[in-house]
Amino acid sequence: MSPAAWLCWASLLLLARLTQPCPEGCDCIIQEVFCLDEELAAVPLDIPSYATNIIFVETLFSMVGTRAFSSSPNLTKVVFLNTQLCHFGPDAFGGLPRLEDLEITGSAFSNLTAGIFSNLTSLSKFTLNFNKLEALPEGLFQHMDALESLQLQGNRLKVLPLRLFHPLGHLRTLNLAQNLLTQLPEELFDPLVSLQTLKLSNNALSDLPQGVFSKLGSLQELFLDGNSISQLSPEVFSQLFCLEKLWLQRNAIERLPLSVFSSLGNLTFLNLQGNSLRTLPAGLFAQTSGLVGLSLSHNQLETVAEEAFANLSRLSSLTLSHNAITHLPAGVFWDLEGLVRLYLGSNNLTALHPALFQNLSNLELLSLSRNLLTTLPEGIFDTNYNLFNLGLHSNPWQCDCHLAYLFSWLRQYSDRLFNIQTYCAGPAYLKGQVVPALEEKQLVCPVTRDRLGFQGPGLDEQEPGGIWDLAAAGRARSPCTYSNPEGTVVLACDEARCRWLNIQLSPRQGSGTPGLAYNTTREWDLRSSCGSMRVTLSIEAQAGDT
Repeated sequence: MSPAAWLCWASLLLLARLTQPCPEGCDCIIQEVFCLDEELAAVPLDIPSYATNIIFVETLFSMVGTRAFSSSPNLTKVVFLNTQLCHFGPDAFGGLPRLEDLEITGSAFSNLTAGIFSNLTSLSKFTLNFNKLEALPEGLFQHMDALESLQLQGNRLKVLPLRLFHPLGHLRTLNLAQNLLTQLPEELFDPLVSLQTLKLSNNALSDLPQGVFSKLGSLQELFLDGNSISQLSPEVFSQLFCLEKLWLQRNAIERLPLSVFSSLGNLTFLNLQGNSLRTLPAGLFAQTSGLVGLSLSHNQLETVAEEAFANLSRLSSLTLSHNAITHLPAGVFWDLEGLVRLYLGSNNLTALHPALFQNLSNLELLSLSRNLLTTLPEGIFDTNYNLFNLGLHSNPWQCDCHLAYLFSWLRQYSDRLFNIQTYCAGPAYLKGQVVPALEEKQLVCPVTRDRLGFQGPGLDEQEPGGIWDLAAAGRARSPCTYSNPEGTVVLACDEARCRWLNIQLSPRQGSGTPGLAYNTTREWDLRSSCGSMRVTLSIEAQAGDT
C-alpha cells in the first residue's frame, strides 16, 4: 500500500472511531467491521447498527452461539477466515434477514447439523472452503432458495446425500473440488437446473454415471480434472448443449468414444492433458466446430489420424507435446486455418511432410523442440507468414546440405524471430555450432562410396545428397565440393578458386588425441561430380618453433 493510500485509510479509521462506537478488538471502517484480535472471546455484542459487513481473521474463539448476530439485523456479509471455530449453536446465524454472503474458511469443524443455518432465505453466496468437513446432512441447505454460489472446496467429503441439493434451483456455481469423493449418485445434480459452473477437480472419481449431468442444460463450465476417470460413457455429456469449457486433464482416460463430444456444439475449450490416450478417432471433434483451445499433451499418442482435427477452423491453440508421436499425416492440420499456436515438442518425430503446415497462414508460434528431427524439408514454412516464435532446440540437427532450407529461412527472418536455439548435432566437426551462425559453404553432404568410381554428370543433373553438395547447389556459379570416400577431407571450389578446406584428423596410433606428426606429408585423392583432385598437406617444424 502506498504512503498516500495508507494515510487515507488511517484517516478514515480515526474518523470512524471518533464518530461511531466500535467493538473492542475490532476496527470499523465505513460500514465494515474488521476483527483481528486473537484475544477476542466471542462474537461482539456491540456491533454498530450501521455495519453491513463483519470479518473475523485468525480469531481464537471456537463457538458461535444461537442467534449470535441477532442484534445486528443489517448485516449482509459475515466472514470467518482461519479461525478456531469448531462449534455452532442451533440457528447460529438467525436474526439476519438481509444476510447475502456467509463464509467460513480454514476452520477446524468436521460436521454440521441441519439447523445451524436455518432461515437464511436471503443468502446468495455460501462458502465453507478448506475446513475439515467429512459429511453434510441432507437438509443443510433447506430454505436457501436464493443461493447462487456454493463453495465446498478443500474438505474431506467422501459421499453426498442424494437429496442434498434439492432446494437449490437457482444455484449457478457449485465448487466441490479437492475433496475425497469417489462416486456421484446419478440424480445428485438433477435439481440444479440453473447451474453454470460445476467444479469436481481433484477428487477420487473413477467413473461417471451416464446420466449424472443430464439435467444440467445451463452448464457452461465443467471441471473434472485431477480424478481417476479411466473411461467415459458416449452419452455422459450428451445434454450439455451450453457447455463452453471442459477440463478433463490429469485422469486415466485410455480411449474416447467417437460420439462423446458430439453434443457440445458450443464448446470453446477442452483440456485432455495428462491422460493415457493412444489414439484419436477420426472425426472426434467434428461437431465441436467452435473449439478455440485444445490440449492433448502428456498422453501416449503415437500418431494422429488425418481427419482427427477436421472442421476446427476456429481453433487457435493446439497442444500435442509430450506424447510419443513418430509420424504426422500431411493433411492432419489442413482444416486449422485459424491456428495461432501449435505445440509439437517432446515427441518422437523424425521427419515432417513438406505440406504439413501449408494451410496455417495465421501461425505465430510453433514448437518442434525435443524431437528426433535431423532436417526439415524444403519449403515447409513458406506459407507461414506470421511465424515469429519457433522452438527447434534439443533435436539432433545434421548440419549438411539437407539443412540448407532451414539455414536460409532462419537467416532470412532473423530480425523477427526469437527463442531460436538451434545447434548442430553433426557432422562431428560442426557439433555444438549454432545453425544461423554457420557459413553457407559449410553445409555439405558426403560422397557415397558407390559413386566414387564414376565421373558424375554436370551439376545441373546431380542428385542431392549423392555428393558433397553445398547449400547453394543448383544456383548459378554453383561450387564443386570434393571429398574422399570417408568424408574426412572436404574441399569446396567455385569457378575461380578453392575457398574452403576441412580435414577431420584421426587419432594417431597410441594417442587418444587427433593430430598429425611434425615433418610429415599426407595426400588424399578427392572426387566430385566435377572430376578429381589431389590434395597434399605438409607439416614442417622449423628451428625455434614452439
